[in-house]
Parts: sequence; C-alpha cells; structure tokens
Amino acid sequence: MLFFTLLLLLNGSTLLGKNNWIKKRERYIFCAAGRERAKKIGIIVLEFPMFTFITNNLLWAEGPEILAFLVFVFVVGLFWFRPLAYAAAGTLLGCFLFFRNPERVCAPAQQDDSVLICPADGRVVAVHTNADSTQKVAIFLSVADVHVNWMPLSGVVEKTVYKPGAFFMASSPESTVANECMETTVVDATGRRVCVRQIAGKIARRVRCWVREGQEVVAGQKFGMIRFGSRVEVVLPASASIAVAVGQKVYGGATVLGRWQ
Repeated sequence: MLFFTLLLLLNGSTLLGKNNWIKKRERYIFCAAGRERAKKIGIIVLEFPMFTFITNNLLWAEGPEILAFLVFVFVVGLFWFRPLAYAAAGTLLGCFLFFRNPERVCAPAQQDDSVLICPADGRVVAVHTNADSTQKVAIFLSVADVHVNWMPLSGVVEKTVYKPGAFFMASSPESTVANECMETTVVDATGRRVCVRQIAGKIARRVRCWVREGQEVVAGQKFGMIRFGSRVEVVLPASASIAVAVGQKVYGGATVLGRWQ
C-alpha cells in the first residue's frame, strides 16, 4: 500500500487521470477534495504542512512543462555545472511558491447567503460604477500573490468568453479593455448576474478557466488561475453593496467582496 501511495504521488496524472477517479482539477491526491477521495478508497495520505504544500501545489497540473524543464536543467547541472543545478533548484522553489494552492474558507459566507466572496488575492485598484449602472471592482495580483481564482457566488455558469488581446501591464487602466482575458458569467437562483474577468498581464500570459457553460458552481469554489502577475475584475449589478475599497489588500476565497442588498 505504501509503495502504491508513493507511486500515486509521483505519477498522479497517469493513475488517476486514466481511471477518471477524480475530476480533472482533482486528479491528484494533492488537493483537499482529491485527498478525501483517496482516503475513501483506502490510500494512505500524509498531512504534514510542508508535504501538503508540495503535493497540493498547482505546478503539477498547470506547469508540468516548467517542472520538467527545471528538473532536466537540475540533473544536467549536477553532472556538468553545479551552479546551474543550484539556479534550477532555486527557480523550482520559486515556482512552487507561485503555484501554491491554499485551502480557504470565507466564514461570513457560510452563515449568510447574501455575501459575495473576493475572487483573488491582491490589492484593489479600482471601484466604480459603469455607464450601464453595473459596478466594477478591479484587483491587481503581483507575482508574490496567490494566483488561484475563486467564485464570488453560487449559481450556474451562463457563459465563458475568451477574448484575445494585448499584454499591457496588469496594473495599468488600459489592460482592462486591451488585454487578453477570459470572462465567466454566473447567474444565481434569483437571476442576478456576476461576471468575473481574468485578465492577462505583461508577464502573465496564460489564463486558465476550469469551469464550463452550464456547470453549477458554489461560492468559494476554485475556478481558475492566471500565471505570473495579473488582474481580476468583478462586474456586479447595482443591487450589490461593495465592501472593499481602493488600496485594500484582499484575499481570494476569504475576504468579503460585498453583499446583496
């Protein structure tokens, strides 16, 4: 059993992916849902903090080419040029930090269905009302922030729209209209719509969305990520009361973004 557990950790994509035991985003026992599923079928799962930081990391699923390249460079460096191996090891550690995948809970949202959850880590750079009376909250994510994105509300994904574009700095106002982005619109049980825009930046040039049209989602669910610095915007109807302000540091999946009035 221990041998099988270690093999599963090293090759989770092959073993779990082929058998469809766990959904695509949960195909490793590296995430909370995956670990719970693994326990139910008798797999031993270690729960040490540093161990889960590595195994729960999104680098395995969202950056396999980065991982493979750095491991290759590290091995080559060990035999031919040690400083190269050290540089690869340091870069790999940095990548694990960037792709960290924390489990978070928004306590107020568990007790109050009117709460809207912040979709991303970062700093609020804009809060304003649009010409059509909708409201927009923009969050800038630095390279040091967690880049996982969380659903602000429960409902059904009405549509996902990919828009190609430029790659201006995500902190600049031009990025909101010119940059490549993915728009995900969710409709709740009462017909209220919220659109989350994942915007690529000058460094972050890969936007990942893990949900599809027609899929049911719940508030606080992880639905995507953006690699290496980016911007996330939430477009809300006028019936929402925004609880964050420009300059505020927010945390995805934990900070209260606002409430339905």
